[in-house]
Amino acid sequence: MDTIKKILLVVDPTVDRDFVIDRAKLVAKSSEASITLFINNENTLTDHSYIYDGVDGSFFETQRKLFEDHYKKILSDLKDEMLAENLDAITVFTEHHHLAEAIIDQAIEQKVDLVMKSTHQHGALERSLVTNTDWRLIRKCPAPLLLVKEKAWQEPGAVVAAVDPLHPKAVQSKLDHELIAYTEHFSAFLNQQAHVFHSYFPFVSSMYPLAGESALDLEKIREQHAAKMNELLQSHNIAPANVLLSQGEVAPHLIKYLDSVNANILVIGALSKNVIERAIVGNTAEKILQDCPCDILVIKPGDKK
Repeated sequence: MDTIKKILLVVDPTVDRDFVIDRAKLVAKSSEASITLFINNENTLTDHSYIYDGVDGSFFETQRKLFEDHYKKILSDLKDEMLAENLDAITVFTEHHHLAEAIIDQAIEQKVDLVMKSTHQHGALERSLVTNTDWRLIRKCPAPLLLVKEKAWQEPGAVVAAVDPLHPKAVQSKLDHELIAYTEHFSAFLNQQAHVFHSYFPFVSSMYPLAGESALDLEKIREQHAAKMNELLQSHNIAPANVLLSQGEVAPHLIKYLDSVNANILVIGALSKNVIERAIVGNTAEKILQDCPCDILVIKPGDKK
C-alpha cells in the first residue's frame, strides 16, 4: 500500500481537548502527512426561530455566527499548534445536519488517505461509546477509519490484524491481504510490532459423538484453518512468533490477545452493510468495538491505499 499522505482529523469541539489531536500529530509526523482539521456543527438556530414570537430573525443569525466564529477559532488555534510543530495543516468548518455524512463528504472532497476520529468512554465500566455516527462511518467511509481511544499508546507496542481466511465470501481473502498490508505499513512507520490473529469456532455436533471422532474432527478443522493461515501469510513478512491461531469465540479471545501483546491498533475489515448489520452487529463486532483496549483501524475492500 502507499503511505499515508493526507489525514482528515475530526475534532470534537464539545470537549476541552480532544485526545485524537495528539494521536494525529504522532501519525502525521511518522508518515510525513498533512492534516485537514475538521469541525461540523449542525445549525439549528434558524430552523426553529419561527417559534419565538416577536424575536427578530437577525438575532438567531447573529447567534449562529457567534457559534461559527467560536468553532473557527478552535480550528485556527489548532492549525497554529500544528504549524508550530512543522506539520502542514488546513481547516474546514461545515454545518451539515448529519456528522457522518459531513465526514464522508470531506473524505471524498479532500481525497484523504486516513480519517481519524475519537471515541469516548462512559459509565462505571468505562466502556467505549460507539455512536451511530461511528457505525455509519464504519459502513460508508471511503477511506480507512481510525477510531481513537482515550488511552496512551504503549511502548513497546503492536499493530494487530484480525483476519478470517475461511470466510465464505470470496472478497474476504483479498481483504485479509489488505488488512495485513495495512498492519505491516502502520507498524513500520510507527515503529511497532506487526501481529496477525485468527480465531475460529468449530461447530462440531454434540449429538452423541464418540470422543475419538470429536477429537479427530476438531483436529481436521484446525488443520484447515492453519493451512489457510499459512497460505495467507506467504506473501507477507510477519514473524511466526507474532501469529496466533486460536480456537473459540472471536471477541474474548481477540481482546485477551490484544492485551497480551500491548496492542495500540487493531486492524479489522468491514465487508458490507448487510454483513455487518445481520451477522455481526449486536454480537461479535459490537463486543470488539466496545471492549477493544486499543485504537481500531477499519478497512473495507477498495479503500484508498
